[in-house]
Amino acid sequence: MNESVASTYFTLSAARGLLDAALIVVLGTHVAAWLGLGLAFTLLSWPCIALSVASVVVASLSLWLLIRVTVDRRLFAALVHATDTLNEADGLGALDRALLQLGWIDQAKAGRSLDARVRGVTRLLRQSVGLAVLQLLVVAAAAWCGAFA
Repeated sequence: MNESVASTYFTLSAARGLLDAALIVVLGTHVAAWLGLGLAFTLLSWPCIALSVASVVVASLSLWLLIRVTVDRRLFAALVHATDTLNEADGLGALDRALLQLGWIDQAKAGRSLDARVRGVTRLLRQSVGLAVLQLLVVAAAAWCGAFA
């Protein structure tokens, strides 16, 4: 295995690890949303119900990220397999052609480097963590609200 192929493999593995982490975070966000919803309707106070509505909004945003992370996990797994037989540029080109055919990217995004794509995955993970923190704060506020109601 030459150095370029090894570098591509490790970069793709890192991206897949980030996507796995994002998946866990987003699923945790949804679990927190259900806990918050249950807490709000158990306590039956208007502030808690309002917080549960905020929790549902955060969960809805998180659902979009869950879909993105799930699709990207599969795409990066396919890219790993494609680079077994193709070089990095050809693998990325094939991925871009497929995404263009599906209408999932526009022409301006085609041709991005692997590093740019990994930075995008890192951004997805950061967004997932941000929503998870927000969700936990909403659930904690609902619990605090219920404790003093």
